[in-house]
Amino acid sequence: MQKEYDLTQLKVKRRGLLTDLPPQDEAPAQVSVNLLLDKEVVDFFQKAAEKPNALPYQMQINQMLRELIHARQQTANAV
Repeated sequence: MQKEYDLTQLKVKRRGLLTDLPPQDEAPAQVSVNLLLDKEVVDFFQKAAEKPNALPYQMQINQMLRELIHARQQTANAV
């Protein structure tokens, strides 16, 4: 090993976002919350998640809530 190295040829890798990238939305796509659900509701989704090629139960709950929101919005817009 050399006692001294030539650091003038050293290439520095920078961490973080590159300056030429467009700015990104700082809000996360998902938010962590504490939510108390009935045991039978959680059991239902956990059993459904055990099936082959099924989504994890948290994702299934999220998907069901989105469908409910979409249905409510359509109902509200129709009135």
